[in-house]
Amino acid sequence: MTIFYLLLYHIWRQRYKISNRKGLTYAIYGLAIIRIALCLFPQNQWLSYNAPVSWGIYRNLPFALMGIIIISFFYSQAKAQNDRAFKYMWLAILLSFALYIPVVLWSDTLPIIGVLMIPKTLAYVWVVLMGYSEYKKGISS
Repeated sequence: MTIFYLLLYHIWRQRYKISNRKGLTYAIYGLAIIRIALCLFPQNQWLSYNAPVSWGIYRNLPFALMGIIIISFFYSQAKAQNDRAFKYMWLAILLSFALYIPVVLWSDTLPIIGVLMIPKTLAYVWVVLMGYSEYKKGISS
């Protein structure tokens, strides 16, 4: 998912012709590196049935920050440029996070909450379909 959001960041930059934002790029990559590093810590206890929720929160904080940044940028640029094709990109990303956060926080105490991963995945499919639709338009024109 981290790589997916790095790709979305670059799609945002390319689509809206964003340049000279090195600090922002460093921040996005820094958050991605921090998230990946936190995922590698043994304290996550990936193979344990009762993995600590605290580490689920730690590793998802930089990811959530990436998401907030990307949501706000897609929202503002799509609105400013009246981009109909990506008008709801921000909403699809927001939904994916809104559906993911409860799973991180409560799936250990309420396992059924894990079912939220299904609509979260559908939000990702929506993101991909928006992008694919634009890709197909570019090929046929």
